[in-house]
Amino acid sequence: MDKEEHKKHFNNPCWVTYLNPFRIIVPDDEEPLKVELEEVNSNTYNHGKLCRIVSNLSVTNFDYKLLICYDGALAIPKYGNFSEKEKAVDLFNNVFCELLLGGVDCECIDRRDLVNGQLHEKRVIWPVDFGNSASSQMHSKLRMRVSSNLDSIILTNPNSIYISEFLEKASRGKEILDFIPNLTPKFLLRGVTEIRYRNWDLVLSNLWITVEQLIDFLWYSCFLDEEQYHPIKSIDGRKYSLKNDNRTWSTSVKQELLFQIGILDEEIISNLHPARKARNKLVHEGKGVSERVATDLVIVVELLLKKVTQKEEIVLSKYINETWESRMDKSNFDKEYFEDWREN
Repeated sequence: MDKEEHKKHFNNPCWVTYLNPFRIIVPDDEEPLKVELEEVNSNTYNHGKLCRIVSNLSVTNFDYKLLICYDGALAIPKYGNFSEKEKAVDLFNNVFCELLLGGVDCECIDRRDLVNGQLHEKRVIWPVDFGNSASSQMHSKLRMRVSSNLDSIILTNPNSIYISEFLEKASRGKEILDFIPNLTPKFLLRGVTEIRYRNWDLVLSNLWITVEQLIDFLWYSCFLDEEQYHPIKSIDGRKYSLKNDNRTWSTSVKQELLFQIGILDEEIISNLHPARKARNKLVHEGKGVSERVATDLVIVVELLLKKVTQKEEIVLSKYINETWESRMDKSNFDKEYFEDWREN
């Protein structure tokens, strides 16, 4: 296959992922999609509409924009830094974290959630492959109109957001992340994502990284950069030690000092102590994390973000009450229910 033939078949390749939970992104001058039940049952709904490009987002230091489709698909060209799948995963998680902080419910992704796609005729992202996650497979099947009725029924009354609101909330979240340059979005996003699945170990292990980064931000901006906390005459090596000696000035010491000078309040410091103990036991002993410690840490992260940014609209604690707990997670069956097990 020569270069021109290769270009014809593989032009405009891109990485694609999807908003999860499912949400359509609607142009401001349109009504949200609502597929009739008859269309679902007969598999005759307008699947092309799902693939349509409806907006875009600029990407820092990149020549091309991230494209957004009606069905919540996000796409980035397989070019430059984003030739690598891992780089694309990080970019998408940054965007999803911006949306989360801006007020849009969305989850963290990993390599399983990315699919291969192409920009077709400058107006749709098509085709795409199935990927390796439940979310990517559901979206791909809906786009190809090969999903079961149980999957496509979601199109009869999907959650939706208008483009203007979507972009506004993404911008609001980007402003927060830009203000805290040492914050790694994927850890915050993963920690919040795992709340709804009640994976408390993952909630704590990810959000503890977020806590340490926020404490470091406060340490620099509210302590090291404030002249009132330092001698009038500079002491050689003192500030260098405060900035770089992380063994002496550990996160726990920084937390205590920030509490003593009034930067951290009692609610934050009292919930950080058990979380730090649980984190150490998890790392060094493999001991599982309790629900109470994990959910208290979520509240701490929310309070720290509000303190750092002075933005009271940041809300993470709402996800604590939205966990997907089944009443079958814990059983109350007596021994008599398991007699057959003795014979196997």
